[in-house]
Amino acid sequence: MKAKAKKDRHTLLSADLCLVSCVSKKLPCPAPAKDLYVSQWFLKARAFVESRRWPWFILSAEHGLLHPDAVTVPYEKTLNKMGADARRAWANAVMHALEPHLAKEKTVVILAGKKYREFLAPQLRTRGVQVCVPMAGLSIGKQLGWLKARLTP
Repeated sequence: MKAKAKKDRHTLLSADLCLVSCVSKKLPCPAPAKDLYVSQWFLKARAFVESRRWPWFILSAEHGLLHPDAVTVPYEKTLNKMGADARRAWANAVMHALEPHLAKEKTVVILAGKKYREFLAPQLRTRGVQVCVPMAGLSIGKQLGWLKARLTP
């Protein structure tokens, strides 16, 4: 376990790309995706990623892979209410959209719940990408604490 924690710490210093899950709390009107999601978790995750100047995308249940600047309308879809076959199809579509961005990216950090990464992470690993999920297994409250601790100078 300590070796994994050390490896994850190194990855958090040298990640090539980050994937951040969407959240249910959104603005009521169209906005760039990075501004559409307004939960405290998303705001902290965004600040964490942007403070490291990592390239990043949003994992959207509705749209698949979203560029943070893509203007998006609010929606109410979540992977948490989808069956395994639908989540697998979603992950395949996300992987297809990620392909052009993986030529150079060898380390991907995923800030997303289990259902958002369960079929995606194995596909990334099959491509030889190192996947880091630093908040795996943490409750939302502990995730907020983890993010806050990494945002405080």
